Amino acid sequence: MRFVNPVLWGACLLAAAGCGESAPDASPSGGSVSSTGSNAKNPTGPRLVFVTNSNADWWNAVEKGMTDGGKNFGCPVELKRNNSGSTGQIRLLEDVLSQDDVKGVAVSVIEAESPGVADAMNNLRKAGKAVIAIDSDIATSAAGARQAYIGTDNRKAGAAAGKAAAILRPQGGKTAIFVGTGAAANAIERSGGFFEGAGPKFIRAELFEDGNDFARVTTNVQTAVTKYPDVGILLGLWSYNAPRIAEEVANSAELRKRVTVVTFDLDELSVGHLEHGSIDASVCQNPYDMGFKGVRLLRALVEKDQKTIDEMLPNGATTIETGVRIIVPKADSPIKGENVITIEEMKKWLETKGLKSS
Repeated sequence: MRFVNPVLWGACLLAAAGCGESAPDASPSGGSVSSTGSNAKNPTGPRLVFVTNSNADWWNAVEKGMTDGGKNFGCPVELKRNNSGSTGQIRLLEDVLSQDDVKGVAVSVIEAESPGVADAMNNLRKAGKAVIAIDSDIATSAAGARQAYIGTDNRKAGAAAGKAAAILRPQGGKTAIFVGTGAAANAIERSGGFFEGAGPKFIRAELFEDGNDFARVTTNVQTAVTKYPDVGILLGLWSYNAPRIAEEVANSAELRKRVTVVTFDLDELSVGHLEHGSIDASVCQNPYDMGFKGVRLLRALVEKDQKTIDEMLPNGATTIETGVRIIVPKADSPIKGENVITIEEMKKWLETKGLKSS
């Protein structure tokens, strides 16, 4: 098992083929939490804004990447965190539309099929702003609302999670799924990919939505294990689902024995749960890369730097994949592969970026 440089992150586990999301912040407006990234001295590049699908530790890694990108490419950058679903995201995009000095926008689309979000993104484009999607894409039918997508191929990532589950639990079983918003593109693709990768022995029990409410995640896990006493797999699709699932599992020796826990991303609270074996495997994205590359591409689009655009999006491509790694508790995990590393190895990489989550 060897450490894989993040630049070389592959598409998924065993050659198979992100929410990071979080609970609402108690801001008085109930709409968003905004945090400004540091910029290069006297930046000369265009002002760029990133709009999240919610407010999670996961986004800290994106912010670090975009802040480093802002310094590297000389752009003022800002991360605006949404905490009010589609309506909150639309409000943030409308606010950005009103700011003439914002030239480029990256959006993690909270609901792929939301016509309001697509309309808001289209309005930004009509106003002459560069628009890309990161982390979670808009629906294919509305792909014209953005110029490119940077992030994980979530169906491949889901398949990697499914293959990991099949290795950990070859007998298969009922799978309870936990997520903030089931209509998000990354949720749909991860869930679908999971069952493709896991195979026919794995049966979908139910998808439990929590609406980005931490307390509801815990309640959903309790409901799932009570409603489905024979449930075998607890699958957390968004970053903050993972530690809440793991905590419930860690509190019951009997439950720990009978369930396999597979999650996505590495929430800061998940690190300890992986170290103690309350999570069996986590499919970890590269949010730092999404932020860094997002800044580079947006600047190129704004400035019509065709050389850089062609380098990042060769042959007319509209997607930049940032890859995944599979994080396991220890080296003796039965999950093996080029993109499989232990939590200790992952912690060392996080330290090199000044991060606590990914």
